[in-house]
Amino acid sequence: MRTNLFLKSFIFTAIAVLVAVSYSQGQEVPPKPEQPALEVHEHVLGNGLRLLVVPRPGVPLVSTYVWYKVGSMDEKPGQTGMAHFLEHMMFKGSRNYKVGDVDKVTQRNGGSNNAFTSNDYTAYYFELPKSRYKEALKIEADRMRHLTLDLTEFDSEKKVVQSESDISADDPSSQLWEKLGQALYGSTHPYSHPVLGHPQDVEDISRRDMRLFYDAHYHPNHATMVMVGDITDEEALGAVKGHFGNIPRGPDLNRPEPTEVVFNGPVEFEVKNQVDVIELGRQYPTARSGHADVPALDVLGMILGSGVTSRLYRSVVEDKRLATGISCGNYDQRLGGTFWLWAQLAPDKSREELIEAIELEIQQVIDSGVTADELDRTKNRFISDRIFSQESASSLAQSLGSSQTVYDSWKYTLEYPDLIRGVTAQDVRRVAAAYLYPKNSATGWLVPKLSEDSSGESIADARPEPLGIKRVVLPNGLTVLLLERRGLPVVSVQAAVRAGKSGESAAENGLSSFTGALLDVGTRDFTKQQIAETLETIGGELGVSDGGASVKVLTEHTDTGLNLLSQVMQYPTFPDAEIELARDQTLAGLEASRNETGWFARNAAAAALYGADNPLGRPSDGSVKTVNSFSRKQVVDWHSRYFRPDNCIVAAVGDFDSDAMLKRISEKFGSWKKPSTPLKFPEFDFKRPAKLEGEQVFSFTNFDPSKVDSTRKRILIDHPEKDQVVVRLQTIGIRRDNPDYYPLLVMDNILGTSPGFTDRFSGTLRDKMGLAYSTYANISAGSGIYQGSFLGYIGTRAENVELALQTMYRLIEEIRTEPVSDDEINAARDYLKGSFVFDLETTGQLGSLLINIERYQLGADYLVKYADAISAVTKEDITRVAKKYLVPEQMVEVLAGPVTKITPLPDTPEGD
Repeated sequence: MRTNLFLKSFIFTAIAVLVAVSYSQGQEVPPKPEQPALEVHEHVLGNGLRLLVVPRPGVPLVSTYVWYKVGSMDEKPGQTGMAHFLEHMMFKGSRNYKVGDVDKVTQRNGGSNNAFTSNDYTAYYFELPKSRYKEALKIEADRMRHLTLDLTEFDSEKKVVQSESDISADDPSSQLWEKLGQALYGSTHPYSHPVLGHPQDVEDISRRDMRLFYDAHYHPNHATMVMVGDITDEEALGAVKGHFGNIPRGPDLNRPEPTEVVFNGPVEFEVKNQVDVIELGRQYPTARSGHADVPALDVLGMILGSGVTSRLYRSVVEDKRLATGISCGNYDQRLGGTFWLWAQLAPDKSREELIEAIELEIQQVIDSGVTADELDRTKNRFISDRIFSQESASSLAQSLGSSQTVYDSWKYTLEYPDLIRGVTAQDVRRVAAAYLYPKNSATGWLVPKLSEDSSGESIADARPEPLGIKRVVLPNGLTVLLLERRGLPVVSVQAAVRAGKSGESAAENGLSSFTGALLDVGTRDFTKQQIAETLETIGGELGVSDGGASVKVLTEHTDTGLNLLSQVMQYPTFPDAEIELARDQTLAGLEASRNETGWFARNAAAAALYGADNPLGRPSDGSVKTVNSFSRKQVVDWHSRYFRPDNCIVAAVGDFDSDAMLKRISEKFGSWKKPSTPLKFPEFDFKRPAKLEGEQVFSFTNFDPSKVDSTRKRILIDHPEKDQVVVRLQTIGIRRDNPDYYPLLVMDNILGTSPGFTDRFSGTLRDKMGLAYSTYANISAGSGIYQGSFLGYIGTRAENVELALQTMYRLIEEIRTEPVSDDEINAARDYLKGSFVFDLETTGQLGSLLINIERYQLGADYLVKYADAISAVTKEDITRVAKKYLVPEQMVEVLAGPVTKITPLPDTPEGD
């Protein structure tokens, strides 16, 4: 699958909602409420295609989704994985679009596309500038009934699908949850097998099998199209009728009907893997989508296990220290629901203690219920979360489509807030008793496995308007950036400081991120619980890191949000107990990461590029030794060193008056004192050896980033029980202020970052050769204050590693020595200019953009200059920068996984 996700129903609430239902057959349209804030227009074409249109003038884009009523639940025994495999093939050619055309059309028109498969549905989406939305309709109409299923492409894509299964198999947590599903649903329920399918079933799927499956399910009367964006209902309806109206209706579906899950519990099992931290997974069968108990189960999940104010977190993690992390929630699907629970066992604690503590908290809900305060805060969080999601046209389209496909009514999206409001304390207590009892549970433990040796057409040029940023520097040196964004009642404020690991000594490795995570665990005026409860009461969001903090609130709660932001930035108290809890959690994370081949490869590459003795060459999260050494004084000193007004940018975007917002920010941050000593940052200028030679080998059990030799050409970390090898091909990159940034950005798009499979890396390594599910290459993405790196990435089976590397080097050499084609450079420039609008959709995205404009001195007219700079890039520029920065002799090869299984290429390798 290109991506795999499931979104809980998106909700529109706290504002007036207009539901305009209009059917093509001529049904009467209900009267409109006064002063509507949202219009949802529904049409059903004569062939059964359902169309939902939500006009959203403003940002000039249209998000188009097509949802099919087919998922893994519809697969026959022996054909598991069929729905997901077919999703891949929907990009592999149809009557009017040959292989690769879908991604090329998307790229040339400055958009993006993707698809995802679940148990209940398969969905496809395009996001395109408003002037090009019809390209999505043309593609979807063509492939709805005219898929080619070319045999060569079928065989090639099967390898990609199998590679995706390998990725899942290499993730111990995924294996735990897959087995939990099997334990819960048995062997015959439609949900009993994974969406990716069983490996042998996927291997056995034939082209004929897929054609029959496609012909049974891909018809207009089995689909819902959702269009959200800067488009009128009349435009959308006319365009959809023009492209889809003549497609004939298909046979009616015979889908599995919802039936009660027959579960004979309790069930308990172990999954043994090369992990260092024990994880608990537990599931209880609950109510299917649309059942009256679902809202109460959702509320119960949030009260029990969502966030630091949840009962399980406070009891099991903070008070009893039995786990380093815990969460739970309700997950409803068409044929049945599950209440899931996850925890990470703390060191030196027993599984029995953990289970006992969890069941005690659940029993307290059953016996005594929940408080009115808990209930109110939880409801407010649900409501605010859904309003925040309205900023994204894509999220809105996802919600409406999933509601229609899973619940058989898109209106459920609109009704859900009232259902949440109607949940009572007694409802929560009742569903806890009805579903969350021990005999109704499947429990899995992920435990360490003991080692045997315990030693298209071009989009028209568009010149964006300047953003209209208001910039003010307060007397204490704080920079304030303001951008009004009317429409939704949402305000986002970000406070960014320049910190990070660049200033860490070897003994301080990891201190920056450790400190950042502690900003919201207590301040001068608020305890951690008070911060969390305040956020829940107002339905706000607060995020913290070593780079600062951000808050998002409804407009009416702006003052409360600003106060919290000011507190965590200026007045964190770093309580001793919270430092110890953070230490336990960080150490648990470090232990867990040692089962991830990506972690080994990433940290080995950093040490090789920047040097193990340079702070940029060390892991961001530190080591067990350094984390254990951190004192409260070190944390306080680090905060004082970097969190200061003259090192801070505050960017506010949203529904406010700029003058009033400036006054509010000045009141909260104006008294922040600027230290008398200037803040100094280290300077680095990294250069690569002219040529790298030799190799260095580690076992995953003894890997130490500080021992990496930066002169070696190949670094191998052996993790024999993995299925895939992570391959990173890297060299030193550029700073963001480098004048070659824009030519390299265009080069990246051609070489390894273009959407779909239109770039050379994914088009060759994945699409043509079928060597991987994921592959890419770029140098611009990592550019910042310091030099980033070029990264060519692929995850592939051991027997394909040498062929993959050979091909990567060939692709790099070609872009260094041969001019790119006119089509390639035109498509890249068009995509980069056209897609930029998607980075301007939400208040959070705009806030991040404002900070980058200020930090890198890009100028208030950056949007205009960006388009001009992209347009100015020539083919000669691309050859020049590729030759300058992509020097194969200076690239290190980092390989992590079952590296002893890597086989050399034959003496005369065959061409691609």
